[in-house]
Amino acid sequence: MKKNLLLIIILNSFLILGFSSNLFAKKAAIVIDFDTEEVLFEVNADTRNYPASLTKIMTLYIVFDYIKKGKLSYDSQLSVSNIAASRSPSKLYLEAGSSIKVRDAINALIIKSANDVATVVSENISGSEKEFAKLMTSYAKNLGMNNTTFKNASGLPNRAQLTTARDIAKLSHALILNFPEEYKLFSKTKFTYKGKTYKTHNKLMLSYDGADGIKTGYIKASGFQLAFSAVRDDKRLIGIIFGGDTGSQRNKSLKIIMDKEFAELNIKTKSSNKKIVKKDEIPKKKIEKKKNTYSIVVGTFKYRNNAEKQIKLIKSKYPVSTKDKISNVVLIKVSGKQLYESRFENFSKKEAYTACKRLKKYNRDCFVRL
Repeated sequence: MKKNLLLIIILNSFLILGFSSNLFAKKAAIVIDFDTEEVLFEVNADTRNYPASLTKIMTLYIVFDYIKKGKLSYDSQLSVSNIAASRSPSKLYLEAGSSIKVRDAINALIIKSANDVATVVSENISGSEKEFAKLMTSYAKNLGMNNTTFKNASGLPNRAQLTTARDIAKLSHALILNFPEEYKLFSKTKFTYKGKTYKTHNKLMLSYDGADGIKTGYIKASGFQLAFSAVRDDKRLIGIIFGGDTGSQRNKSLKIIMDKEFAELNIKTKSSNKKIVKKDEIPKKKIEKKKNTYSIVVGTFKYRNNAEKQIKLIKSKYPVSTKDKISNVVLIKVSGKQLYESRFENFSKKEAYTACKRLKKYNRDCFVRL
């Protein structure tokens, strides 16, 4: 119980802001099971936001697909235009009229997150970055990324370029599934180009047990983003987080969420000396003790009476989702401010996620709490 309470307190600093108001809607997160594609954790997962350099995941996806189809090779030379050379950092500072191999371009996009290279790739594939963005959006629709529109290949600011945490999870899943060998490049921590060595921006990958990719992102309008993958005991989880205030805070928040979901699957870190207990080995009494420890939050309010009204509304309009559940208004504090959560308690994990899924179909806010 103490462990769960500590987790909630730590997550509040990042996540609760996303629940309280549309003002903080850029903050979002999702974790999925790679094998089943089951959503294990989500907050504002369908809120549209700027993808920043997570955009380059799609740019790379298309490059890998073109290589697979024989339209490109790793040794193909890509020409550098004046437009590409003029792109703002992060960049390799390529000179107009020069060229770069596809192999080096891939490394530059993954590790350096080079904006000039993204434009080079787009122009060489589609003739212009505008046309390439149309191709990116077409790929996105084919992958089921229905809330995504791309306008450039790099993620540089564009008000019409939007995506969601859920869509980036779908993209990350598709890249790992469809290009497993190419995906191994995302685990590289550095590469050398023309005598200069560049190190990865993905600092969490350097310290997180089982991490093997995939991409960081940042622009001022979106905050710090991260698409992340880690494998423990042959179980891969993909985590996406949007809207970090700093890179380190983003990394810390996603680490906490990923650790929590691995723990829910009874998977520990490699460094743990504790025995990994399989579900069928847990004594029956312990299973029963943990069975109904989940709650769903259906609203967060400044005033208690509004939180109470929300509970009455949900009870009356959606009795199937809240039948036999305990309702409660819980006082929380976020950045020194007092807020009230409308909760329904005594759910199993499956019941909680099912209830939230049902409520969201009716455009009701809902997220799961331990």
